[in-house]
Amino acid sequence: MLKAPKFWYLKRDTYLSNSLYPLSLIFRLGTKLRSIISKEKNSELPIICVGNIVVGGAGKTPVSLKIGKILLKSGYSPHFVSKGYAGIEKNNTLVKPWHSAQSVGDESLLLSEIAPTWIGINRNRSFKLAKEKGADCIIMDDGFQNPTIKKDFSIIVINGEQEFGNTRVMPSGPLRESINRGLSRTNLIIVIGNISEKLKNKIPPKIPLVKASFAINNENKIFKGQKITAFAGIAYPEKFFNSLRNQGAKIVKEIIYPDHHIFVENDLLDLAEHANKSQSILVTTKKDYVRIPKIYRSLVNTLEGEIEFEDEKLFLEFLIKAIKKKLIN
Repeated sequence: MLKAPKFWYLKRDTYLSNSLYPLSLIFRLGTKLRSIISKEKNSELPIICVGNIVVGGAGKTPVSLKIGKILLKSGYSPHFVSKGYAGIEKNNTLVKPWHSAQSVGDESLLLSEIAPTWIGINRNRSFKLAKEKGADCIIMDDGFQNPTIKKDFSIIVINGEQEFGNTRVMPSGPLRESINRGLSRTNLIIVIGNISEKLKNKIPPKIPLVKASFAINNENKIFKGQKITAFAGIAYPEKFFNSLRNQGAKIVKEIIYPDHHIFVENDLLDLAEHANKSQSILVTTKKDYVRIPKIYRSLVNTLEGEIEFEDEKLFLEFLIKAIKKKLIN
């Protein structure tokens, strides 16, 4: 996947966004037609969908991981279902420890560390397989825009730094669909980071809003004062770089790769050369780390942490209510 264009996240119109606007209208029309002709399928299990309106970078996978931990702690047996984006495996498959990012995608590997994770193009088939293997609820990472799947509880994740970018639909902007259309199907909104007044005004009061933050693990405080060569192949790498700076790390070089980039030997040799020249250490995200060849992982440090909800008890109540409603019906 290519890097997200910078003009997508400028808070103003640009020549590029204006010139691409007619294509955005065609994209929106295609999306609307797909929703009209698609037949929605119902699952026997409660489906909790974690999605976003922008193209990547909002933080849906960290939120999905946290939901998995919360539900496991509460006595449920959740399974994750993902499309396995960027992986070559298209059949419905249970992710195993021997799988690689090339085969099942990086997000699926991270999810499988918490709970059983299914990938495959036909997610409705994955729901059935998960039920056969003992799942009592499904956490679907992405798929909010998929009209063939009936969701029992839909969560939209918003990154407070990027918000909705320039508020335009692809390719004129980063939106997968219009803001109003996306929010009309949302049961709850999670905002990671600060919530601006402008963002607040875009969210209807009737939609519950949960504040969250990405908390860094204590052991990562070793980055404070350290000279760092930071690299990332994610949709919104600025969020990662800012997290390092907020810790007090001294970033001597930022290196950005395309989203879901599969690292090869030459990438690591180049990175090691940068680090040696600047006498810095290499640091990346956990999502990038699983895409690095195992023989080179010892050269790289990761910034690790997890999502923390401002009111986790209230958030759990929303989830349990949705799960019980489905199981009773």
